[in-house]
Amino acid sequence: MKGNDYTRGWIALCALFMLFALSGCGAAGEAVDMSASKKERSEPVVLRYSSFQMDSGSAYFEWIAEFERHNPDIKIDVDYIENANYMTGLKMRLLGGERMDVFDVWSSSLFEEVRRIEPNAYLDISGSPFLDDFHPASLAPVTIGGKVYGVPGLMHTSGLIYNKSMFERLGLEVPVSWDEFLIVCEELRSRGIVPVALNSEWWVPQFLFGSMMSNNGADAAWTDKLESGEARANDPILIDAMMKTKEIIDRGYVPSDWQRNKHEQSKEMLFRGEAAMIVTGTWDLPNVISRSPDQKFEFMMVPGEDRTVPNLNIGSYKVISSGTDHPEEAKRFLAFMNGREMQQQGARTMLAVPSAKDAIVDEPIVDKISSFVLRRDAVIYWPHTISTESLQVAILEQVNAYLAGQDLESTLSAIQDEVDRDRVAR
Repeated sequence: MKGNDYTRGWIALCALFMLFALSGCGAAGEAVDMSASKKERSEPVVLRYSSFQMDSGSAYFEWIAEFERHNPDIKIDVDYIENANYMTGLKMRLLGGERMDVFDVWSSSLFEEVRRIEPNAYLDISGSPFLDDFHPASLAPVTIGGKVYGVPGLMHTSGLIYNKSMFERLGLEVPVSWDEFLIVCEELRSRGIVPVALNSEWWVPQFLFGSMMSNNGADAAWTDKLESGEARANDPILIDAMMKTKEIIDRGYVPSDWQRNKHEQSKEMLFRGEAAMIVTGTWDLPNVISRSPDQKFEFMMVPGEDRTVPNLNIGSYKVISSGTDHPEEAKRFLAFMNGREMQQQGARTMLAVPSAKDAIVDEPIVDKISSFVLRRDAVIYWPHTISTESLQVAILEQVNAYLAGQDLESTLSAIQDEVDRDRVAR
């Protein structure tokens, strides 16, 4: 190396030492304690996750722990709200200004209910690469004006779980029309078996009634007409579904004390062989199968007169609060928790259908459910197309009152009043 090269090298080295020295000084040459900022950078970002899905035994805790292992720069603060109090809990947090970075909504109706309280509640995640992994239909309920505000979880369908072993023993075929369904119910009743284990918990009859609504054509477009006033509560679509649900009660195809029963009691009837079918959704299959391993259980749709339409019932959607200070970290959490790998794991355990495309689940029951929910004519489960959770509950409470003995005319009038009241309040 030549002399001038040594000189230039020495000058450069001195400059480098000067740069390091200055980096520990303030603008006026005052010393700056770098340990605080270094410590701040080393501490993980804390995301608060509010959910109704963290009940005991939930795999979600394991998934969260796995996410934290893969993302050591993020810590999840779990805010568990019981299912029965979830809507109230969300409202309290929203109205009280309590911090929520990520939270779950269990239906498009609850998704809209939150928007009614705070129109800008959700962070727009449009364009996020992980959205390409989902079935387009599963994103529709959380898409507004072409912008996406959430990611879907596992997909279910609702209707009837039936005792396949009993059907085979009695030589009964799964009905494919409403008339065939009534014939099967009559055969079961004649043998001293309760055909349908219905109960009075307010959220249960909707899985029978809602399926009939879908069969009759009550999709999102019809619901919009109902809420805008273009369609009325006395629409044949609604009346027929209500009357068919009441018919199985009047014919004695449900327990005589159904109004006093709870959902758990209905499942017990199924396990003991006292009932052949139960009104519910595919989310109950794991519990039913595990508690009665000596019998075979499967799912059937509620058959319609002219057509039987499969319902798409998405268990939950994860959304990000628009007020989060950590949007990128929150997106990573959504992409992991609802991503293909986690959905594949969850689908095997919960016997549900992943909303992530190209997911592989080697489970015959899941394949059968997939044949329902991924059909082209599958529709978002009614009444989840009702704009808000509050209106949905109000309508269903009136339907339940009709099933318990309230006359049809009064019920339809009360439903119309609820719809009109909601429209005025918007």
